[in-house]
Amino acid sequence: MSEAKPPLFNRTYLKIIVWIVAIAIVLLTAGHNRSTYIDIKQQADLPLYFVNEDDSDLQLNFLFRTGAAINSDQQLLQKLLEQHVKQQLIDLTSLPSFSALKATLRVGISPDKIKISLTIPAVSADQTDKIQVLVEQLLQQLRYRPSAELEQRWTRLEAEQYLNLKDPENRLLSEFGNQINGSTTIHPLQRFADVYRHSITPSAMTLTLLGPNTKALAQQLSTVFHASSNTQINPLMAIAPTHQRLPPQGNQTYLLTGLVLPGRQQPHFATERLAVSTLQQLLEQQSEFKARLIWKSLDKQGYLAMIQQGTNINADTDLSPLMKSLLAQLDDRLINETRERLVNNYKTQMEQRSAQLAMLDTIAFYQLPLDYLNNVEAKLNQADDKAVRETIRQFLTGPERYQLILPAY
Repeated sequence: MSEAKPPLFNRTYLKIIVWIVAIAIVLLTAGHNRSTYIDIKQQADLPLYFVNEDDSDLQLNFLFRTGAAINSDQQLLQKLLEQHVKQQLIDLTSLPSFSALKATLRVGISPDKIKISLTIPAVSADQTDKIQVLVEQLLQQLRYRPSAELEQRWTRLEAEQYLNLKDPENRLLSEFGNQINGSTTIHPLQRFADVYRHSITPSAMTLTLLGPNTKALAQQLSTVFHASSNTQINPLMAIAPTHQRLPPQGNQTYLLTGLVLPGRQQPHFATERLAVSTLQQLLEQQSEFKARLIWKSLDKQGYLAMIQQGTNINADTDLSPLMKSLLAQLDDRLINETRERLVNNYKTQMEQRSAQLAMLDTIAFYQLPLDYLNNVEAKLNQADDKAVRETIRQFLTGPERYQLILPAY
């Protein structure tokens, strides 16, 4: 009688193989889903950042630091700065250096910066000497020159703002901005030349380069930067948090609750972001009133505002019970669900290289770490639940809140 042969694989061995295969699949899947982030470089210690991207045109973005435009006058000055910059650069496009490189020019604003974009076709990206000449001419054109049209432009901007403030929410936000950024007795037009010289200057400039041959160009353009200016614009003093009742407008009452925040450079930005997103989810779960959150995280300053309206809200409404009721609904489950959604959205977004490249200006302007994109997920996961709760508590019930009421007639 023949002897029974032992099985080729015993049960323990098979279990080990199954586990090895499972782990390999997980690792391969994780590696496949993990984004490869762009490699951002900085030229020495200068505010000059670059990413090499061979398959694109060369883009130079000049980011001029204007300070956060939060109150009414600051917002008008920001728009006036944009118009004046466009006027001063009119002659640049007719220069031989501009046409020889087939360059294009664009000027835009955001609440804390003026952005000038210079785009040059990839075929000319290696002409670093010519590009440097054009950059120097651009900066030369930006040197302040008085304009006879300044007062007319200001008048038009004021008229546009007047119409814009007829919207109840815009009016509340404007009044809130005037409180947290104070005011000055000097008319903005009298300050305009000083504001322009302080903001539109190489000493207040961050430059980003994206495209082919950026390393060589960054080295060559390092000479266009100046030492930081000693000129200081006097900071505006905020009014202490208070309750303010505005003159009536419209047929519905609006309430604004606001909190001053430290700005984009602060080390706990991930906690702030998670807190704001969690609060948004909290508001969407209730049906007692309509609410809109406005979150601004700008250069060294920011704010969070909530505008409420509804049939059960009037000028005499005590918000304390509503706020405490919202706070009572906050739990770890909601915080963690919000965190997971933010992380997943970030992963999905960063799978697109264009989304990563779009972050170059943000990382450069706010002087964030060069590997910032690699660490966003970890920062969100490390954000402490208690810190998130405390941020939301300060906004809903804390003593540092601003509260404005715009009653109905």
